[in-house]
Amino acid sequence: MSLDQLNASAPLGDVFFDYDRTELSAAARTTLEGDAAWLRKWPTTSIRITGHADERGTAEYNLSLGERRAAVTRDFLAALGVPAARITITSVGKEQPFCIGETEACWSQNRRGHFLVTGK
Repeated sequence: MSLDQLNASAPLGDVFFDYDRTELSAAARTTLEGDAAWLRKWPTTSIRITGHADERGTAEYNLSLGERRAAVTRDFLAALGVPAARITITSVGKEQPFCIGETEACWSQNRRGHFLVTGK
């Protein structure tokens, strides 16, 4: 399976954050526990976590927020036994929204840590 095919199958679940927050919710922790199990099963796999924010706030603030969200996600996976060396992080802030719209339902989908498998 190619990396594109693997990523299309979405083996890792995204984690979502509350407005202007970087703390992992109980649901996010549960998702990450499943992600960690998958990553331990495939120990040569490397990933990138991209931190995202909704459209509210300045570009600079949202880049910083996205970075902190990606970092807390990486750190939680590392605490679950996934070597941090296998994980890179980046932030796109509000620049790559998943959902376009000005409602909380849409914004909540954009506040996330998104996973991409970068190596097998």
